[in-house]
Amino acid sequence: MDGNQILLLGLGIEPPWKLVDQRLDTDKQPHELHLEVKAERGAKYACPVCGRECPAHDFQEKTWWHLNFFQHHCYIHASVPRVKCP
Repeated sequence: MDGNQILLLGLGIEPPWKLVDQRLDTDKQPHELHLEVKAERGAKYACPVCGRECPAHDFQEKTWWHLNFFQHHCYIHASVPRVKCP
């Protein structure tokens, strides 16, 4: 099992999402782990109202502070989709 798989399991990230970048900033105290998560192109997402699988019509960049990973502050960066539900 590689490091990306361990991080994905620890974060509970499942397809269509994938980890595309990781960076450990050791210049800060405590150290910061930055993870970039993206979805596969053309993926469909559950509508937050009805749960139906729908295409995204745009995305918004968001950052969350996750629980610490190995005593490092962990930040997740992702483009969050807004769906177009019929």
